Amino acid sequence: MPERSGMTLFAATELPRRYRGVRDHEFFRLAQEDGRVVVTENVRDFATLVAERASRAESHCGVVFAVRPAFVRSHPGIVESMTRVLTTLLSAEPEPGAVAFLAS
Repeated sequence: MPERSGMTLFAATELPRRYRGVRDHEFFRLAQEDGRVVVTENVRDFATLVAERASRAESHCGVVFAVRPAFVRSHPGIVESMTRVLTTLLSAEPEPGAVAFLAS
C-alpha cells in the first residue's frame, strides 16, 4: 500500500506473519507493540478492546473505524479512497489514542 505524509498503509495481509490468523485482541496488542493505528470495520470488537484498555488506564496508538457503506473492501478504488480520507484525518494531527469514525 502507499506511503504518504509520513504514514505507511498496510492491508492486514501485508503485515508481518505474526499478525496472521490471530484473534482481534492479539492483533490489537501486536499493533500497539509496533506503534500502529488500527483501521477496521469491526466496530463491535475493537470498540470493546479500546474500552477495556481505557478501564485499565492504558493508552493505545489509535483506532479508525471505516464504516459501511462508504468503505467496502471489495469496491474498486477502495485503496485510493481510504488513503485520501486517512491523509485528511492525519493532517488534523489527532492525539495518540484517538478513535475516529470514517463514514465517507
